[in-house]
Amino acid sequence: MKKYFLFFTISVFCISAFAQNVNIIPLPASANVESGNFTFTKTTCIIYDRKNDALQTGLYPLLYKLKQAAGIDIAKNKKTTSSSIEVLLDNTISGDEAYELYVAQNKISIKAKTPAGIFYAVQSLLQLLPPSIEATSLQKNIDWSVQCIAIKDAPRFSYRGIMLDVARHYMPVEFLQKLIDLMAMQKMNRFHLHLTDSQGWRFESKKYPKLTKIGAYRKGTPLNTTYNYNSRPNDTLYGGYYTQQQLRGLVKYAAERFITIIPEIEMPAHSMSALAAYPELACVDSSGKPFPYPQQIQNEYCTKDETFNFLDDILSEVMEVFPSKYIHVAGDEAGKETWKKCPYDIKRMKEEGLSNVEELQSYFIRRIEKFVNSKGRSIIGWDEILQGGLAPNATVMSWTGIEGGIKAAQQHHNVIMTPGGYCYLDHYQSDAPGEPSAFGGLTTLAKTYSYNPVPDELTNEQSAYIQGTQGNLWTEYVPTTSKAEYMIFPRAIALAEVGWTPYQHKNYENFTSRLTSYLKRLDIHHVNYSKHLFEIKLATTSSAPGEVTASLSGVAKEYKMYYTMDGSLPTSASSMYTSPIPVKQNGILTAAVIKDNMILDQLKKTFNLHKAAGKKITLEIEPSKQYNKGGNGALINGSLGNDENFNDDEWLGWNGKTFNATIDLGEEKAVSSLSTRFFHRPSSWVWVAKKLTVQVSADGTNFTTVAEKQVDIPANDGAAATSVKWQTQNARYIRVTAEPLGIIPAGNTGAGDQAWLFVDELIVE
Repeated sequence: MKKYFLFFTISVFCISAFAQNVNIIPLPASANVESGNFTFTKTTCIIYDRKNDALQTGLYPLLYKLKQAAGIDIAKNKKTTSSSIEVLLDNTISGDEAYELYVAQNKISIKAKTPAGIFYAVQSLLQLLPPSIEATSLQKNIDWSVQCIAIKDAPRFSYRGIMLDVARHYMPVEFLQKLIDLMAMQKMNRFHLHLTDSQGWRFESKKYPKLTKIGAYRKGTPLNTTYNYNSRPNDTLYGGYYTQQQLRGLVKYAAERFITIIPEIEMPAHSMSALAAYPELACVDSSGKPFPYPQQIQNEYCTKDETFNFLDDILSEVMEVFPSKYIHVAGDEAGKETWKKCPYDIKRMKEEGLSNVEELQSYFIRRIEKFVNSKGRSIIGWDEILQGGLAPNATVMSWTGIEGGIKAAQQHHNVIMTPGGYCYLDHYQSDAPGEPSAFGGLTTLAKTYSYNPVPDELTNEQSAYIQGTQGNLWTEYVPTTSKAEYMIFPRAIALAEVGWTPYQHKNYENFTSRLTSYLKRLDIHHVNYSKHLFEIKLATTSSAPGEVTASLSGVAKEYKMYYTMDGSLPTSASSMYTSPIPVKQNGILTAAVIKDNMILDQLKKTFNLHKAAGKKITLEIEPSKQYNKGGNGALINGSLGNDENFNDDEWLGWNGKTFNATIDLGEEKAVSSLSTRFFHRPSSWVWVAKKLTVQVSADGTNFTTVAEKQVDIPANDGAAATSVKWQTQNARYIRVTAEPLGIIPAGNTGAGDQAWLFVDELIVE
């Protein structure tokens, strides 16, 4: 470890300003551009130890891609020519993943201590070539040249990973292979596979076949959190699993790209899929009966010996398939309420001298760790495994924040930092209208890139226990591979640079410049990445009666924004944004950041200039400060809020308060309807209104009720539209009242507390 940090310190000291202009992601630690270019031709040869299979694996991407895209077979030329590549394993290079890459006009030299280092040098070299090198068919009229350059490089952290949850939604093996390929391109080396959860069991067990016969398939509802495994045989079943043969093939596929797959088997909680298959492993009440739904949702395995025998058997099978040093055993979000009541668990605590269920969880993890250690492996657990005392050799994956990682490092335990605010890829990456549904939160590309995995609270000695970082995609709201790509990329690319590049040399502006070129490679690989490199902000203000003005911001000055008002996608020939845009009629504003004919960010907003748009509005009770981003005018600015996220500027929120707004139309107008939207997400304490009332007035003093409506509770989460109509009336003032739900009913999140009410545009016609 000390040698590695010494190399790292020396190499990054040599970084020059030019390195910021090299189109390589992650940014190398040290690089110097020289004059001239090296050009690959059909006579270019490569010299290396052809008897070393691992070295051959490290070089394979270069050999394969040059042959496929450029038609240049450098492997067949075995004698030195005027255009050659020399590859050497060099023990004097410090760091197993470090490499040196020298490109001169007639020769390329690649040196590394290990084949992994050679592989990473190859990835850098490929990025110096035109993006067309990623094509799988012959590309014509391409100059296959790279600039002369000297690179000395090594990763900042040894662990650079992505976690994919395949338990909530089964993902095909072919997609997992594609994701591994993309990770390898950006020098990531750990693929954490979340194989089991309450919504599905994906690992084939030879000894316990019901885990896949029953636990791999739930009632057929792709976007939900159901735990219903008992509705067969007539229901459509949803799910799938991986055979051990498939997983062994995937392990080999990843290893050929110097990526280690880390399997995760959830315990003690998130176990409903296993307990549906083998209910005898569940906790029971004092009468010996399983606890009823919904207590089972977070039900833990019972801590009787039969459970540990079962888990030992499962882990033995897992370790036969996955050769990784680490086995992830989860340990997160255990409610432990059933442990307090189950006679078997009460007996276990008494026998082991445990004073509470937190210590019982520690006992559980320690016992599992002892077994895993006996097989020569180590465990990783989410930071809840700190509760009740940390298992002796455990590595902590800190997700609830950075505090768990700090505590573990201070106790001299290895840590992988993956706090939700920076590393959770199931969060929204933009609050732009039309974003697909996500679990919640907002984690932009810029925020992910800004992350520093080493907390300031740690000493230099303690910081050495921070092994790296990982991005996590939980898939409750990600039922397809296309959406998985959208949520992962390009934030995973930012995390790759977080894990590799020296923190002091990171620069977001420069990163987005290099990313522009990198995205062309993703296009060739047909990756459905998100186009939110920046965070275009749209603000609307009333500029004249019946007219609003749209202002765009959030983009660096050197980038240009273009827009259209007809819903079409902007190009560099569209109107360039230079000043606020007057919106005088209904239309769809589409704005985009465009560079080199590529869209780097985009935003779409529909404007409906109804009779109240741009008029004056007064609220009897102001919204909560935290949910009043757009101000009161957001209710009559002619634009709707995000369908899936109430955190944008258009939604205003009240907690337990009645919504009462009065709109001044400026003059009497014939009006006959009002429509609006309430947000509904009970899991976030947000409910639609109970009742909607509309009153009209000519003088602003005397109001007449023209419509009342009881609002139905919608079946699905998100924006819920409601409207009322009445016989046409002439009115200048319109008063809208929305009565909140009030106290959240029992059986729901936040039961007994006041429900939140979120209101969108008030559309008057």
